[in-house]
Amino acid sequence: MATSRKYAHLLRHLVVFETACRTKNFSRAGEVLGISRVAVSRQIAELEAHLDTRLFTRAHRSVHPTRAGVELASFVEPALASITEGLEKIRHPKSARRLRVTTTAAFATLWLMPRLVGFSAEHPSIEIDLAVSDRYLDLDADEIDIAIRYGPHAPTGAVPLAREMIVPVWSPSYEPRTPLTRPEDLLSERLLQLSGRYRPEARWDHWFATRGLDFPGATLSTQVDSYITMLHAALEGQGIALAGNPLIDTHLAEGRLLTMQGAEPLARDIYWLVIGNAHHAGASAFASWIAAFFSAENPLAAASVHAESHRA
Repeated sequence: MATSRKYAHLLRHLVVFETACRTKNFSRAGEVLGISRVAVSRQIAELEAHLDTRLFTRAHRSVHPTRAGVELASFVEPALASITEGLEKIRHPKSARRLRVTTTAAFATLWLMPRLVGFSAEHPSIEIDLAVSDRYLDLDADEIDIAIRYGPHAPTGAVPLAREMIVPVWSPSYEPRTPLTRPEDLLSERLLQLSGRYRPEARWDHWFATRGLDFPGATLSTQVDSYITMLHAALEGQGIALAGNPLIDTHLAEGRLLTMQGAEPLARDIYWLVIGNAHHAGASAFASWIAAFFSAENPLAAASVHAESHRA
């Protein structure tokens, strides 16, 4: 206890130190803590003087912990995290913080939401806070526990769930102008085309190019600026869309969408699972639950999720 009192006056300095390590910038650390850059610099200097060692090397626009700084951070960061967790438990004794999950609007609307009732039935004590965004939310700043990302490259610590394979799809109520048995037939059909921020690989001209076909532009077409709108239009029989698994799996299985028999699917990006906060009581359960849906196609997913959720 006497030793604890000896360093009690440095607790505020250690909070500033941890924030500076995380942001690698004294000005940014000041913004996070609501103090000035000068105050951050002064408290770091006082901590360095007390320990009689340099904790940071200063560059023009950034700072980096020295070997001593890295060693100190290895003690300070988990200690502060433990204190924060304890305070939150005391502050909210009757209910734990909701499990905060983020994903894209399309994945949330077309895949996750219809299945969340199943997760709630299996885990009635875990409440979900779903943060829907088509941009990558910051896992720390936005307090994200689980992220389902979509992209060509693996985010840090990510586990692959499934690669999207896109195919032409249409509703049984759609009235085709051709037999729809060959890729060439689609050139004469009403095509639903994505516009705006979507990458070229999601568009019809790229799909036709991979089939060795010129696509001068559909005579009959409808432009839409969202994947959800495009798929709903296809379900309503308004045209033919390029869409992929896992978002269309249920529609295909239940006959609400049809696809061209024998047409080779086109590989797109990958759905990734990221555990942002393995310490949340519900993170492991949710990660295992969602990985189970994809484990048949990707047997390594469930094992990888298990390892990631138990990693120290």
